[in-house]
Amino acid sequence: MYEAFFGLRELPFSLTPDPRFLWMSETHEEGLAALYYGITRRKGFILLTGEVGAGKTTLLRAVLDRIPSETETALILNTSGLGSLDLLKLIITEFGLSLEAGTKADYLIVLNRFLLTRLARGYNTVLVIDEAQNLGAEALEEVRLLSNLETDTEKLLQIVLTGQPELLDKLADPSLRQLRQRISIEHHVEALGQEEVGVYLRHRIEVAGGKYEEIFEPALEPLFYGASLGCPRLISLLADRALLAAYSRECRPVSREIVESKARQITTTRGGRPLALPPR
Repeated sequence: MYEAFFGLRELPFSLTPDPRFLWMSETHEEGLAALYYGITRRKGFILLTGEVGAGKTTLLRAVLDRIPSETETALILNTSGLGSLDLLKLIITEFGLSLEAGTKADYLIVLNRFLLTRLARGYNTVLVIDEAQNLGAEALEEVRLLSNLETDTEKLLQIVLTGQPELLDKLADPSLRQLRQRISIEHHVEALGQEEVGVYLRHRIEVAGGKYEEIFEPALEPLFYGASLGCPRLISLLADRALLAAYSRECRPVSREIVESKARQITTTRGGRPLALPPR
């Protein structure tokens, strides 16, 4: 809607997890390296955690774009209310396998055959479970049992669990200690520092074909940080709302007044502390 007004090819602050817009902060670079290493070296269990909006899903998609093309991936996104059998059925379906009905053992046999066939051809197979904090103890235990699908020398299935910090609390439960001990690689995505906010904004604008200095007035970065506390999703949300408001007022570049107004709205709706605006 406002792209042409600001000289952009596309929306720079869409909340969809487009890997092109991923800015590689230090924490994202480390996470990308950990995920790539764990998947390609067949390390078995990998854990990725971070607060809501930290960029976990975008990071995952960036990794999946980089791994060898013959790698087969099942991506489980809807985890709410899944029991162990439901989870197995969903995994089978995501790998393109079919079994009209059967017991848990039947599903495991079909999956095991599929994985052995792929290993014989030298192919890697990855299961990614997003928002894994929504899984109950029974389903998480089923995930652990999937890691038993292996030969004497190779893991048949690489399993990536991603989730919010509550997932760490869940995995700390003594009943899941066997699963916790299986995790070979883990990374927690941290929020951006204040000095990184401007680089993040500039990167996304440039990917969309714009020039940062022509879109935002100088020295607005502290406002973005104060409203978001470094959460990439909230930074993007604030920037998108500010650009829309500036477009409606035909204000270019985006003024401090507009960003302040939209920042107050965001801190109110997310239930955050009152916004402490930096001095002009």
